Amino acid sequence: MTVDDDRLYSEVDRQLGEIRSDCDGIAARAGLLITATGIVASIVATRIGAVSKLRPGLMGALLALGIATAFGILTVVPWLRIGPRASILERWMLGSSAVTSSLLYDAKVALLEGGAVRLAVMRAFFVLQALATVTAIALGLWYSTGR
Repeated sequence: MTVDDDRLYSEVDRQLGEIRSDCDGIAARAGLLITATGIVASIVATRIGAVSKLRPGLMGALLALGIATAFGILTVVPWLRIGPRASILERWMLGSSAVTSSLLYDAKVALLEGGAVRLAVMRAFFVLQALATVTAIALGLWYSTGR
């Protein structure tokens, strides 16, 4: 293995770590929005009382709460894998060092590409979750003050 190969492997490892860190950050922010959604749900639930029919503000708030929760769950699941499975690594150990190194590099590059896609998907779901959460908060407050 040459110095250039070492640099290449190190860069792929660095990028994998960066993607993982970005995904963790988005998941943490999504968790905060899930908490905000729960707070709004409790506010709206205490104001429902003995309502004989669902008013538009309440229906909208409940729908936005459900959508925000669903997008929050989609944002944080599934987690990003950080490498090949142990069973695959065991098979690679049977081969030569050069072949094993090449396979490991290929796997890391594939994970890097998959991680970049997963990060883009998480960002999209997070934006949708944020919009639904803001809508739920606005509708929940409007409903709770308008009664």
